[in-house]
Amino acid sequence: MADYQKMYALLCGALDDVIDPLEQIPLAIPYASVLRRALEDAEELYIETADPAE
Repeated sequence: MADYQKMYALLCGALDDVIDPLEQIPLAIPYASVLRRALEDAEELYIETADPAE
């Protein structure tokens, strides 16, 4: 079975690592903002739907 928690952690960690440097590039700011919002939405959804038994 796929380990979605590990996949989530890997992807979100990579996004988090690149968003700050992207925000330092003026032309990349709008794209970094899209990634930051998606990361925040994913974190919120994860928290809302996480199994409390885990």
